Amino acid sequence: MERINDLLFLVINASAHPPVPVLTTALFLANWLVPLAVLLFITLWVRTSTNARGSLLTATVVMLIGLGVNQLLGAIYFHPRPFMIGLGHQYLPHLPDNSFPSDHATFLWSLGFALLILGHLRRWGAVLVLAGLAIAWARVYVGVHFPFDMLGSLIVSLVVAGFARILSGPLLKWVLMPCNSLYIRLIVALHLPPVLFPR
Repeated sequence: MERINDLLFLVINASAHPPVPVLTTALFLANWLVPLAVLLFITLWVRTSTNARGSLLTATVVMLIGLGVNQLLGAIYFHPRPFMIGLGHQYLPHLPDNSFPSDHATFLWSLGFALLILGHLRRWGAVLVLAGLAIAWARVYVGVHFPFDMLGSLIVSLVVAGFARILSGPLLKWVLMPCNSLYIRLIVALHLPPVLFPR
């Protein structure tokens, strides 16, 4: 399996002299898709209904569980990053820590799959799943992950997203209403315009 992982990595990883537009795109995807997903969730929270906010909250909790599972897996099984074993070419500075699974891919896929399962904001869920594919390719291309790291993230994300419907009930009852109430009081206190910040 390691041999297959290494071979797949070498197929995807950038060459010694990659095309500048491709490398620039890969670096942008590798660095900015997660912050853009956070910005998307903040924007959706502001612009959507209470039911949709429940899906955003549940997806966020699913994502945090996914990252927690990643930490547990990393504590049980350590896998070096490609540059730590002198394999391929590295174009993104990174600490020499555990590579399996990818937190970046788990972040995007957990959010995306959860939204797809919950039904609200399904279109954005699909966008996040595609963004997960993009970041998976990019982080292998720039030399900081193996393909099997991404496969591990995909499996973790699918498993934790399977709990989205179970989690949504308690979260809607015990967390969403207080959060939504606090949010509304905040925007009223700040006199933010309803056209931009719907109540």
